Amino acid sequence: MNQIKKAMILAAGLGLRARPLTLVKPKALFPVLNRPVISYNLDLLAGIGVQEVAVNTHHLAAQLERQLSEINNHLAIHTFREEKILGTGGGVKNAAPFLGQDPFILINGVILTSIDLSAVVGDHMAERPMATLVLHDCPRFNNVGLDSTGLIRGFRGEWAAPPEGLAWRTLAFTGIHIIEPELLAWIPEGPYDIIHTYQALIKAGARVRAFVANDLTWRKIETRLDYLKIHGDLLTARAEGPVFEGSEVEVNPEAVIQGWASLDEEVIIEAGALVKNSVLWKGARVAAGVRIVNSVLAEGVLAESDLNGGAKID
Repeated sequence: MNQIKKAMILAAGLGLRARPLTLVKPKALFPVLNRPVISYNLDLLAGIGVQEVAVNTHHLAAQLERQLSEINNHLAIHTFREEKILGTGGGVKNAAPFLGQDPFILINGVILTSIDLSAVVGDHMAERPMATLVLHDCPRFNNVGLDSTGLIRGFRGEWAAPPEGLAWRTLAFTGIHIIEPELLAWIPEGPYDIIHTYQALIKAGARVRAFVANDLTWRKIETRLDYLKIHGDLLTARAEGPVFEGSEVEVNPEAVIQGWASLDEEVIIEAGALVKNSVLWKGARVAAGVRIVNSVLAEGVLAESDLNGGAKID
């Protein structure tokens, strides 16, 4: 069996580092080129034959659940609302009855990647470790230790020394796991970090392997600056040009757009306004003469004064 039919997307987080935007929208719904970031991961899973997906919800749960119900990508989506946020491990444990008795994919809901998941699944199914984690070289996040056999030795500076003679290095975790169902028994009930489960497994001698993805396109939304950078990277490389517009966008002929911009549906930019390197969510409006630079305007916001390097949510 080389096909995995079930997956889980982690989407319950509070998004504290992306405030104030996460006060009005869960991070998994942040639009990237006018599509919720979580929809890209649903497409990724559907593309390799996954049929059912669990999504955990907590922060602004009703909004996330409503929008998931409107996404049509031929996947059966099951939401698991957490009244108390359970963390990466606790969230998976809470969905254990759905995940069943076969290997499943676990993926962070706020990453964007072009990874070939079928290659990761094939590697895991050939080796059948307790878990396979996708790693890559990203110096900002390089905190997973692995040896030259591909076994992970620890996380966040807590690792066992590899056997003598084996090379050693640290890489970054992408947030993509392939997990055997037996691992669920190692996760306690309640709030828990799944990394602690991996640490316990490694200490007990279980195999937790790395799939090292070289030259991987991978982005993660942690902060407003990450969110802007993702758009800057995507739009400046876009063959059609650096301005992405949804339907019914109105840009006055006397307004100016500089650099790049992502304008969601029904955005209005009035005469004499300037928008530069910014993201405007659905229905946002920039009043005449106002300058919006390196910023995000949330859904339906009216900007009547200049904004440089910030976010406006009301």
